[in-house]
Amino acid sequence: MKKMKVDVENIIECKVCGLFLEKQDEKDAYELRCPRCDTRLKLKDEHSVDSLLYAISSLMLFGLINVFPLIDLSFVGIHLQTTLIDSVITLFDSNIFLVAIIVFFTIVLMPLLNSLIIIVAFIQSRTRLRLFTKTLLYDGLHFTKSWTFMEVFILSIVVTYIKLIGMVSSTRFDVGFYILILYSVCFYMSNRKFESKSVFGE
Repeated sequence: MKKMKVDVENIIECKVCGLFLEKQDEKDAYELRCPRCDTRLKLKDEHSVDSLLYAISSLMLFGLINVFPLIDLSFVGIHLQTTLIDSVITLFDSNIFLVAIIVFFTIVLMPLLNSLIIIVAFIQSRTRLRLFTKTLLYDGLHFTKSWTFMEVFILSIVVTYIKLIGMVSSTRFDVGFYILILYSVCFYMSNRKFESKSVFGE
């Protein structure tokens, strides 16, 4: 009996119902509809460039976060402002080393490495430059993403702001806080739009 050869590269699985379908001509088609559940199936990964742009934007915004203060308050004639990196330095100066290390690791180091990994992965996928292995980049991407807690930091700022109301002469969110929110959106989108198969070719 003659065996039938199946081109697995030309087969796509519906993530909803599990039906296997043969891809159509990809020159014009970017999506395919599942005949069983009518789910749209993406044939081409187009988000790698978007992820790269979001990652670059994240790095630029991260620099601005450390220039503009996050919160502004006045207490007994004393005017105080703090940036993201100032918060980490203050914790170290107060000898709260464990908390300072955790904050630096999850709020500064991991987000920066995550954006850099996305940029390096994209560059390596489009050029002959090979600084790191695909496995290292892939594992590093997911590790840094899992250990980034920027949303927790934003929540802590909001809680601090609420607690300070009535305790100080005046308190308000400064420019850096709104940049931080925008940064968090760009960071999230850079990971959300990242297509491992498109970038790593696996």
